[in-house]
Amino acid sequence: TPALAVAELVLGLMLDLARKISHQNNTLKLGTWKKEMGNLLHEKTLGIIGLGVIGKTLVKLVKGFNFNIMAFDLSQDEKFAKKYGVKYCNLETLLSESDIISIHLNLTDETKQLINASKISKMKKESILINASRGEIIDEEALYCALKEKRILGAGLDVFNNEPYFGELVKYDNVILTPHIGSYAKELRIQMEIEAVENLIMGINEF
Repeated sequence: TPALAVAELVLGLMLDLARKISHQNNTLKLGTWKKEMGNLLHEKTLGIIGLGVIGKTLVKLVKGFNFNIMAFDLSQDEKFAKKYGVKYCNLETLLSESDIISIHLNLTDETKQLINASKISKMKKESILINASRGEIIDEEALYCALKEKRILGAGLDVFNNEPYFGELVKYDNVILTPHIGSYAKELRIQMEIEAVENLIMGINEF
């Protein structure tokens, strides 16, 4: 399962956006020494949309940040929620109260364009939106408008409506874009290759 690789990428995007790491790296390399104030992640509210395998892996990964964790999912795992201090809520509450929102949903008719202009308008001005699941879940035009008008702090996207992506969001310093690399970690790929070969051998041995 690529869950850990995706969860680690999401954490990286959170840290990058909160502390403006990529932006300040780019500024310095262009010859400008200018410090910009960032934000701590510690004790912020993390909202997870879709608490499946990857969402749960993210919860376990970020324990040291002492997040207040909220989750929206049609299927609720009360045992997991109690163990890790996750509070289930409706989507509107999650959007309006979270400092960081991370999407971990499958693409269905119900989730396509789920995060539209109306949903984005409910988010805090200092909030960060991260998507490492399926690009079509976010209305990119609505997100672009919100970022342009500084209605949210920033966004981290690993997936897009159309890939490869070279759209308008590349213009913004408060947007971190990666080329669909969620599961693209060396250790995971080696494990996947080994499992593929093992499955092939098992299939051959059945004949």
